[in-house]
Amino acid sequence: MRMRTPLFAVSVAVLMAASSSATTLVRMSLNQLAEASTEIIRGRVISQESRWNPEHNRIYTYTTLILEQSYKGNPPSLLVVQQPGGRIGNVHVFVAGTVQFHAQVGYVLFLERSAGDSYKFLLVGMMQGACRIYRDAKTQEEKLVLPLGALRRGVPASGAGSVIAGPAVLARQFQRDLSAALNSPLSIPRGTAIPVAIKSAQFSSVTRMNVKGRTISDIFPNPALVIPAGSAISGRAERTGDSWKISWTEVSIGGKPVLLSARSTEAVAGPLLGRILVVNVR
Repeated sequence: MRMRTPLFAVSVAVLMAASSSATTLVRMSLNQLAEASTEIIRGRVISQESRWNPEHNRIYTYTTLILEQSYKGNPPSLLVVQQPGGRIGNVHVFVAGTVQFHAQVGYVLFLERSAGDSYKFLLVGMMQGACRIYRDAKTQEEKLVLPLGALRRGVPASGAGSVIAGPAVLARQFQRDLSAALNSPLSIPRGTAIPVAIKSAQFSSVTRMNVKGRTISDIFPNPALVIPAGSAISGRAERTGDSWKISWTEVSIGGKPVLLSARSTEAVAGPLLGRILVVNVR
């Protein structure tokens, strides 16, 4: 007698960010999506595959797209988007917030590079980072489906911001809004607290060091700005008595250098390398 193995389905709720803006479920504005992305592209899905990780305890789905247009960064002509979850045989792992890509369909994608692989990318903001493209049957114009039905753009002086109404918008209008977001000047508000891990500290003299670090969590100073986890930050440390006075001068947001005016103080005792501290923007 043949036995049928029941489909084993696992629903995984992603409750918190996992050290990268690619996995956060915080609702993001168009400006934040654009800033956090190392690449923004238009591409078409050509294949998809789910595989176990080497430890055989997690499933990941890999979607391969062919590049049609690049709006930011230097993406390869073929790129792979990695997402948690997928289906292999009788095992189906569903992760909330992931995108169900469709074969031969076009998308505008907000991406960040996966560490150690120049062809592999993660979606910024999970499902927020993928807008499906389709052609309107009546007007024959291309439109984009906004994953959450609407998308905020910018923050004018009034602080109210404006909204791109959905669930679908004209592709040409979205491209204009995206261009405006990419060209918006970045400024980190006074009072922003940025948690940082120091990755290098090199002496330039007996009492001075060049310091580099990485942010260790996603920071959302306002609806128009995001500082993703893993962003590079640099500054100079000067010894004053028993303390290092560190002046932080620059942070890289989505590969774009942004000037910074921030200070932190650390005790001289012990190395700076490896310390975790909070940088306060002045």
